[in-house]
This record gives sequence, structure tokens and C-alpha cells, in this order.
Amino acid sequence: MASAANADELADLRQQLAEQKQAISDLQLKLAEIEEIRNVAEKTKRPADKEFRVYWNDSLRMKSYDGDIELRIGGRFHHDWNWMRESDRVKTVIGKQKDGTKFRRARFYFSGKAYDDMEFMLQIDFASGDVTFKNAYLGLNGLIRPKILIGQFEEPFSLDELSSSNGLSFLERALPAAFVPSRNVGIMLADVSNDQNLTWNLGVFKQTDDTGLGVYDGGANFTGRFTWTPRYADNGAKLLHLGTAYTHKGLHNDEYRLRQRPETSISDRFVDTGDIAADSAGHTGLEAAWVNGPLSLQGEYITADVDGAAGQQDLDFSGHYLQASYWLTGEHRPYNRSRASFAYVNPKRNFSGKSGGAWELSARYSRLDLNDRNINGGELTNRSFGLNWHLNPNARIMWGYVIADEKDLGRSDIIQMRTQFYF
Repeated sequence: MASAANADELADLRQQLAEQKQAISDLQLKLAEIEEIRNVAEKTKRPADKEFRVYWNDSLRMKSYDGDIELRIGGRFHHDWNWMRESDRVKTVIGKQKDGTKFRRARFYFSGKAYDDMEFMLQIDFASGDVTFKNAYLGLNGLIRPKILIGQFEEPFSLDELSSSNGLSFLERALPAAFVPSRNVGIMLADVSNDQNLTWNLGVFKQTDDTGLGVYDGGANFTGRFTWTPRYADNGAKLLHLGTAYTHKGLHNDEYRLRQRPETSISDRFVDTGDIAADSAGHTGLEAAWVNGPLSLQGEYITADVDGAAGQQDLDFSGHYLQASYWLTGEHRPYNRSRASFAYVNPKRNFSGKSGGAWELSARYSRLDLNDRNINGGELTNRSFGLNWHLNPNARIMWGYVIADEKDLGRSDIIQMRTQFYF
């Protein structure tokens, strides 16, 4: 009897062991299935190399996970108000100036880099009511050591011109901007030294309209710029910038002309040489800037040498400016070493509620002389003052006051205001 009972207990134990083994086997199978599902899910979540990570860094940016492609979408609008009072002589000779408002800039751009050897940008402007091109170019970085730019972009001339309009200390660039070729279609070589203290740019350009069109008989512009930064410390909080530029202008129909407004985009042009018969013309520029923490100084001197034609004598025109700015909140003007120009500031503390942002005071003296020999284009002298409030890295409000004195015509007073957003 005992032997039979022991046999039954052993059989029960064997049955229980078999059931436990089966349960373990089923559990292992379930774990394997869960692991497979997890692996499939991980593969599904893992991005492909050419999929993009989208993020914000002062503008909308995208970057492929393998790093080969970088894209950026941005834009800006600058909206201006202008109040102006002028002397009776200005009203008689130039015309009564009117108060007004306008969109100075309304731009969108799409730019990027591809495979470390290529960059591109397309920037269009709607401020005039029509679509116009600003920058539209392709850059090749790996073909030779100097970068090659092909398309429409700024000719390498003038520190004031090459600095971003989003970060200028005044609503408008100084009077000598009349000499600056600005944007045209061309091919340019651009390079920066390994220590980033030297830059040089050299290009050939065809003068074009706002859509990149230039169809006419005549030479091209040959423009070059060289800069040196003998001092650069504390991430640009202390720097000294020196530079020079030259452009040999290809004249359209053998005619040359300079004209300028008194540092406002809304008024009439106060000085104008009219069309001058000329064989050629060359502009030479000298530039310097000094930054010591919140205080900065900047100046340029530009001359134009015109070789007269059809009985016109040779002519010389010139212009210069000197400006200073001071950041009440302790920031400094940021410097782009590869472009050898200034950019826009990031406030130490963004505006929030009722306080914050960066405050900048600025003052400038500028002069433009377009009189020589038988050409009486006019002499204009400006004293400009500004107060700028950078709310955050993307928004700014500007106030400006300009005293414009034109020789033999008298004084004009201009009050300006701008609201701008950029990304």
C-alpha cells in the first residue's frame, strides 16, 4: 500500500514538473515575441540618414541626421514711419517733403548647405509691391581653397553695406552708401585665413536690375576687398577691424551718376550729379572699426575717380562718416569673422512683462561731396542720432533723428521710427 502511494506521489510530482517546464517554455516564447516587437518598434522609430531634425535657433532650421544637409528658412520685415521738416529753400529747389510710412524691407529666404562642399541662398523682397531678388546664389566650398560664389549677392565693398540691416545702429546706412555697388550678378572668390584674422574677396559682376537682368553693352565691375583684424578677444567684445576695397565700374552707355537721400528712404534725393559722360570710374574705400565692450566706433572714407569722356573733364567725388554706439545694458556689437562685418545682437536678457531687452545709443556724422569742376551735384552733411531697443534676438524698435544740411539750401529735420521682426 505504501509503495503504491509513493508511486502516485512521484507521478504527481512528475506531472507538476512537466507543467512548470511547459509554463517556462511558454513564458520564454512570450519574451521572445516581446523582444521582436521591441526591435521592430526601435527600427521604426530610428530615423533614416536623410530624414530631418527640425528645430528653432533664431530661425526655422532643419538638419539631416547624417549631417549632410542643413536648411534654414527665415525672413524680415522693417516698417518705417517718417516725419520731416525742411527749409524754404529746400522746398523751392527739391520740393516739399511729406511725412510718410512704408515697408522698408519685407523679405523671405531659403538657404542651406549640402555635403560640406556647397551652400545656397534664395532671398526675395516684397516691400515694393513686386517680387524682387536680393540674394540668389550658389557657393562651392570644396573645388578650390577660396570659396566660389556664383549668382546675385553683395559686391565686396564697404563695412556698412556688408553688415546686416537687422543689426545696423541706424535706420539707414550713411551718406557714402551712394558709392557702394551693392548687389549685382557675378562670380566671386572669397577666403578667410586659418586664424580668421584676414579675409579677401575678389569678383567680377554685371550690373543688373532687381530681377537679376542686365542686358546692355558695356564693361563689368571688378571689385575686391581685403580686411585685417589685428585684435580679436573675448569673443569679439574687444576688436580692431581694418579694411580696404576697390571697384572698377563697368559703365552703362558710357554714363556715370551718383545721387543720395538724407539717410531716409522716404524723401526725395537731395544730391544728384545727373548723367555724366565718362569712359570709366573707380571707387576706393577705407574702413575701420573698434569695439571695447559696450562702446564701439566705426568709420569709412570713400572716393570716386571718374575719367571724363566727350569733352567732360576728369572728376573726383568723396564721402565719409564716423559713428559711435554704446550699449546701456552691457552687450557689444557682434562681429562675423568670415564676412568681416557686424551682425545683430542677442540681448543678455529678453524683454518679458515690463522689463528686459538690450538698449543702444548711437550717433553719427556723415558727409557727401558731389561737387567738382562743372558738376554741381551738391554737398550734404548729416548728423544722426539713434535709440534702439532690441526686445529679443528677433525683434527691435528703433527711433532716429537726422539733421541734414545741404550747402546753399539749408537744413532739414527728420524724425524716424522703425518696428522690425526677423528670423
